[in-house]
Amino acid sequence: ASDVYKRQQYDSRWGGFGKAPKFPAPHNLLFLLHYSLLENEQEALEMAEHTLTAMAHGGMNDQIGGGFSRYSTDEKWLVPHFEKMLYDNALLAIAYLEAYHIKKRELYADTARRTLDYVLRELTGPSGQFYCGQDADSEGIEGKYYFFSPEEIMSVLGDGDGEEFCRIYDITASGNFEGRSIPNLIGQSELPWRADDIRLNRIYNYRRNRTLLHRDDKVILSWNSWMMIALSLIHISEPTRH
Repeated sequence: ASDVYKRQQYDSRWGGFGKAPKFPAPHNLLFLLHYSLLENEQEALEMAEHTLTAMAHGGMNDQIGGGFSRYSTDEKWLVPHFEKMLYDNALLAIAYLEAYHIKKRELYADTARRTLDYVLRELTGPSGQFYCGQDADSEGIEGKYYFFSPEEIMSVLGDGDGEEFCRIYDITASGNFEGRSIPNLIGQSELPWRADDIRLNRIYNYRRNRTLLHRDDKVILSWNSWMMIALSLIHISEPTRH
């Protein structure tokens, strides 16, 4: 019955289930991944894969610093509610790692790594505890931390690298949301920059110095437990190094 419900709600164009706003619902994706293995059900795997790929390419996934926002306000995962929560990111990392174990697509492993790296950088306390999340607003404007203009990118990267970044990540003068640009890879055929690309790190550092995000520093045991599970899975998914 659960599988029938998901099939009826599935968005075959953009991935995900139901209409906007769309939530990532990693527990549903994990169900579909496991069901596809247990029942040899290809359609369940395709629904999960399409959704995971679409979310990874969207603006809901922070293309610069890693980590996912809570949900997308539109059907194609472009414009999120920009609040980031620990439990979402832990469970999504688990879902992407499960998909990687099944399909061995580097996109899934890379998305999980970037997500977990975000948590380790920005939601981790001095004793190794994991904090709840980060707010959506900066200086009273939701999403301001994440918006860019071509001029800003050029000022950080210079014309050549700046033009390449704007082309790949959809940063335009007219913007893709209310005159502003949310970095995304929707419909993009070019490969994104690697997470360790020094140019991406320059944009990340510029963004962190430009404006601040408030962090909710509560520590919740169950959310910390999910994060520890996700971290254990990333280690067993890494190839053996000699």
